[in-house]
Amino acid sequence: MSRIDIVGKRIMALDYGRARIGVAVCDPMHIVISTRPVIENRGGVEAVVAERIAAERADIVLVGVPLLHDGRVTDIIEEIQAFVVRLRATVAVPVIEVDEAFTTAAAKGIMLASGMSKKRRATKGKKDVVAAAVMLRDFLEEQT
Repeated sequence: MSRIDIVGKRIMALDYGRARIGVAVCDPMHIVISTRPVIENRGGVEAVVAERIAAERADIVLVGVPLLHDGRVTDIIEEIQAFVVRLRATVAVPVIEVDEAFTTAAAKGIMLASGMSKKRRATKGKKDVVAAAVMLRDFLEEQT
């Protein structure tokens, strides 16, 4: 991925799922990454996402796409790409697709390593928001 100007910009990451969309944001200095409540993925979700983008004052939005190493396109990849097209038509901020392969697995590992209880790890949406935070962290690391 090429570098983009992120200096002083608040970035939001979305981990798209058919049931829920995980959300994480960082501050403009890119010091703290915070998870936010998941967004239930129902019809017209782009309007809900747009409201959340505005509420968080995000300057850039990342949407994770689980790219395959052999370049194949799956149903979920097509669904995410269609979501990105609709979101770009809805919001005025840049919407950037980033590779999110393995972020959910990384999120599970982070939750285990942090000592999070099995009950808390099983909370609906928990792995989705942690995966969004992992995606945002990886993106920031790539840009520095």
